[in-house]
Parts: sequence; C-alpha cells; structure tokens
Amino acid sequence: MDAKTREQTLALAALFQALAEIRRIARHGQGNPEDIETCINGLLNPFDGSVGDAYGGEVHLLPGVQRLRTQLSDPQDNELTRYAVLLIHLERKLMRRRALLSQLGEGLEQARRQAEHFHPGHENVLGRLADLYSDTVSTLRPQVMIQGERQWLEDTRNVNQVRSLLLAAIRAITFWRNAGGSRWRLILGRNRMLQSTEQLSRELLH
Repeated sequence: MDAKTREQTLALAALFQALAEIRRIARHGQGNPEDIETCINGLLNPFDGSVGDAYGGEVHLLPGVQRLRTQLSDPQDNELTRYAVLLIHLERKLMRRRALLSQLGEGLEQARRQAEHFHPGHENVLGRLADLYSDTVSTLRPQVMIQGERQWLEDTRNVNQVRSLLLAAIRAITFWRNAGGSRWRLILGRNRMLQSTEQLSRELLH
C-alpha cells in the first residue's frame, strides 16, 4: 500500500470510528470512552501531515479500520453510509464558507485550551465543541438527523458527545480529501480500499 492510500484509509477509518460511536450513543446511551477520545484528539491535535499522529498513533484507529472494512465488504449497513455521504457533502460546502471556517478555527482553538486544562473528553470541552458544531456545520443544509432512542438523544451529555463526534467526522473527511480522496475514487477503488483495510488491520493487531 502506498503512503497516499494509507493516509486515505486511516482518514476514512477515523470517519467511521466517529460514526460508529455516534450510533452506539444514539442506540444504547453510551459509547466507548477510549474510541470517542481518539476521535476528539484528531479534532483538537495539530496536523503535521500524518493522520495517524493526529489521532495519537495508528493503533488508536484500529476500531475504525475494522468498521470500515466491514462497511466495504458488506455494504448492507446503509445507516452509517448515509451519514458518511451526507457529511462528505457538508464538508465540501463548509470549505467554501470562509466566515464559517474562520469561526470554526477560533472555536477549535478555544476548545484546545480547555482540553489542556481538563482533557479531551471532559464535559466542558464536549460542550464547547457541541456549541461550535451548532453554530457552524449545523447551519448548513441538509442537516444531519441522527436515528436512535429518544431517551438517549435527549440527554445533554449524549447530545454534546454526538455533536462533537460529528465535528470530528468532518475533520476526518478533510484529512481524507487532503490525502487525495474523493467520492468517485472511493466508489471506483472500493476493492483497493478494502484490501488496504485488511492490510492495516493485520499490521495494527500485531
């Protein structure tokens, strides 16, 4: 696997790791704290050109790699695919809105400072990120509608986690595009991407 394909695969893995946690929260009321924190780290950490480094190491994206592999090999799971396609569309819209991008950048910097005093998964940080999502990405159309149990989706902490993870998903899509990813390449190169997830999964498990 060449370096560009590896970066694209890791970025898509980060996207599906975030989406899988969103669904887990929406359906069951809680997600995996470590996997959620990995996604938030990718949102807050500076990007030096390495997707794996942004998430604290490639191994932390193993759940996302495995989720992506399942998604590519058995595309019957339409829910996560639908979320992914919509977010890819919204990310492209966001990139054309300079004012929103500036607002997003300032808000992320504030959240980074909060995370330094607390930690990425702290309620204050998640609350700030959730507000930032509402003020930026959520103003674009169409809005992302998350399916799940009402009792869990009305819980404030869960709402903050879901919105923070949606913002993290947008960040992962930006990493993917920066590495040369596109919808057409993903559709036409599905088998190649599947092979990449299988190779990455073997590497990260050893």
